[in-house]
Amino acid sequence: MKLELRIDSTPLEVELDDVIAALLALRLDLPDDANREDALARYLSEKGAPWVLDEEHMRRRILRRLILDIADPALIIRHLMTSQ
Repeated sequence: MKLELRIDSTPLEVELDDVIAALLALRLDLPDDANREDALARYLSEKGAPWVLDEEHMRRRILRRLILDIADPALIIRHLMTSQ
């Protein structure tokens, strides 16, 4: 899933694996019929602020945030059980 984030009005393109995007959507309690791309882009844009250094630094910052947000073993097990 490709997302275009806006961090301090600076665009940043980030690509997420579908499983990672689904886990984050579960973590944020997004409904199944919600526009996940917009909701995830808004969330990550807010959490990524403020813009610091360059694009690569910001991508690493966003990925670290993703790891912290979805590193819940119960959430991962629930996702795996519902997809079977």
